[in-house]
Amino acid sequence: MKTSEKKLVGLRRYHVNRPVKTRLKLLEALDRMESGHTVVVGPGFNWSKTALAREADVNINTVVRKLPGGAWAFPEINERFEELKQKRQRVATGPDSNLEKIAELRNEVEGLRNQNRLLALEINRMGQQVLEERERADRMTAYERQNASLREEISRIPRARSAEGGSQA
Repeated sequence: MKTSEKKLVGLRRYHVNRPVKTRLKLLEALDRMESGHTVVVGPGFNWSKTALAREADVNINTVVRKLPGGAWAFPEINERFEELKQKRQRVATGPDSNLEKIAELRNEVEGLRNQNRLLALEINRMGQQVLEERERADRMTAYERQNASLREEISRIPRARSAEGGSQA
């Protein structure tokens, strides 16, 4: 027997048991995910087939692979996954969802309070700007009155000189 034939026989022997080992890995991963004691994905994992594949240390295509007839390659894994996912979603819509909603609303109220505070600060800043502009407008009016008064005095100077010059002659 040639070396290449030996390798081929070894590969075939390896691949015969591979689906069994993969199924076992997936079942163990589902058990860990169900109990919440995951090893690879964190405790707050998103319930998805990608998370299952990561937890089982298999490629995602292994989980979602279909056979030529259209059936799942691992139908019991996919069925159990969907059951657990539905079970988890039903549990999430129970009393915990009310607590989550309360927490979410509290966060929203806090955000609105912060927004209200920022708007009050902006209104205060704009009010100060209005007062400063009003004072500036009042000063400009006073300057215009002074300017008009100075123009009047300047226009009197040539008249006064001409009157002085006419009386000296």
